[in-house]
Amino acid sequence: MAVKVSKLKRVEKVTLILFLLPTLYLLSFFVAPVASVLGGLLGFDWHLLNTPFYINLKPIGSPIEIRSFGPRLFIVIKGVNMGVILNSLINSIIVTLVSAVIGTAAALLIGLYDFPGRRLFAVLAALPLLVAPFVNTYVVKLLYGFNLQGNTLSYLLQHLGLKVTIGFTQLGGITLAQILAFYPIVYINVLAALGAIDASLIEQALNLGSRGFKLIRTIILPMIVPGILAGATLVYILSLEDVGAPIVFNYKNVISYQVYEFFQEFTSIGGVGASAALCLIMLLLALIPMAIIRKYLSLKYYARLSRGAPRPFKRLKLGKKGLIVAYLLVLPVLIAAAAPQIGIIVLAFSERWVGALPQGFTLRNFYFIFSKPGVFRGIVNSVTYLAFALPMIAILGFAAAYVVARIRVKGIGLLDLLSTAPLAVPGLVVAFGYFIFFHAIAQGTPLDPLVSPAVVLVLAYAARKMPFTVRSVYTGLLQTPRAMEEAAESLGATKGKVLRSIVLPLVWRSIIAGLLLSSIYVLSEVSVSVTIGALGGDIVDPNHAGPITYVIMRLIQAPSISGGAQPQAVAAAMAAILMALEALVLFVATSRLARRGQMLVSV
Repeated sequence: MAVKVSKLKRVEKVTLILFLLPTLYLLSFFVAPVASVLGGLLGFDWHLLNTPFYINLKPIGSPIEIRSFGPRLFIVIKGVNMGVILNSLINSIIVTLVSAVIGTAAALLIGLYDFPGRRLFAVLAALPLLVAPFVNTYVVKLLYGFNLQGNTLSYLLQHLGLKVTIGFTQLGGITLAQILAFYPIVYINVLAALGAIDASLIEQALNLGSRGFKLIRTIILPMIVPGILAGATLVYILSLEDVGAPIVFNYKNVISYQVYEFFQEFTSIGGVGASAALCLIMLLLALIPMAIIRKYLSLKYYARLSRGAPRPFKRLKLGKKGLIVAYLLVLPVLIAAAAPQIGIIVLAFSERWVGALPQGFTLRNFYFIFSKPGVFRGIVNSVTYLAFALPMIAILGFAAAYVVARIRVKGIGLLDLLSTAPLAVPGLVVAFGYFIFFHAIAQGTPLDPLVSPAVVLVLAYAARKMPFTVRSVYTGLLQTPRAMEEAAESLGATKGKVLRSIVLPLVWRSIIAGLLLSSIYVLSEVSVSVTIGALGGDIVDPNHAGPITYVIMRLIQAPSISGGAQPQAVAAAMAAILMALEALVLFVATSRLARRGQMLVSV
């Protein structure tokens, strides 16, 4: 870090420790592993990427196939194959644009207007925020996917008298699943941005005759663009790195699946170079737009937002045209997006779900979670990893936030960048970097992923999920008067005593809120969990090292389990428990965070 020694000498010892703790940790367990991806490129022939398998400018296949068999019409949306790299890039762009439109429209409708059924709209829009890795996409496949047994959507259409079978598959299925899962990220960011708008601005516009779409276009949209961009950027990165949807739809021609396959065949030396190249491409595709957006969404802007709006505005009354748009356009989309979460609960209590509808009611799926050692082991592992990761996140997150918020020394901005960067780096890149880096420098030690994946998982979780706590504490510190600390120091209090007696009592709520969010993202983390976690044995081994999401993935992939239960239903039961925890955490955390625009800040 480019901090001048002369300046550091004027910084108190406690502050220097607070600076060094997160800096050294992130350099060692984030920057170094990610940078080691470059080492995997040694000897790689880049001309291999110039093949149709990776980049194909002549699309293969038709995006939509329409066929008729007798009176029935079959419509299959499957996308086209343009090679691994272009497939990932184009899919992420489509998911981002559609999610931005849906999320912004939902936020404007729910945040700006008051109308009958608004609470229902808000609940439906928030449901997809309950993350259920793999199971969510599996239920999307049951509801909207194309298969010979049919799907729920086609079943409903047929009962409405429409002899049409509609189904999504391959890249088309991945795109649909990601849009339905990720659009709420834009929604919550735009909602936070709306909450920071001063009521006087809207009132003045109304007094000058600005109404309806003109009000939104000329006044509202320019002020919420940062929220839209912040949410859209996260959606883009999540779509790029998402491995759950490609696994469930069994579509391998995307970057994330190719990197995931490396961990299934890591003994193949020839695969290291190609996987490293794909990781580097994924990293560049994620960082370039993130850097551009970050420059636009300056920290100064966030600081202004986080202090809250001078005066909240009263919601406007929605007119007849608006009601038509709300109920005929927005509501069906919200229902379609919330259906997978509802379907997960239904599947969790069903004997099986094959084809259009679930069958039977049972509690046996939950019994299997606790009776099958390999399945229950995933829960024990995740709780254990969380217990070790949370104290690290708390200490490192508070230290980074305090230094960035309070210390004015050249170079501190780099710590702010480091503490936020894990949000911008795809998890698969981190997982690959951890494997390459620690397997090379710590082979045969507990830091070697092949020896102790559990240790590596805890270190990775702490680095990847720390930004949520950093942003939460940072915002809390901005809202805390610095004069109180200065007064205590002027009376002779040491920096350590100031932190214990003044700072921590004032920002402990922010620390708890950040840790709650970090904990939920640790439990639902996918990329590192299903790659590094897979190195610790399969779920048939009662002592495997895989966390909850790894167990859920293996259950989704399993054809059957002993005892007759449908493995996908057991996975849904695990996901239902995870969703219940997420709902509790989000209720406690976001009741404070969303009010002050913190969801926007966390981006």
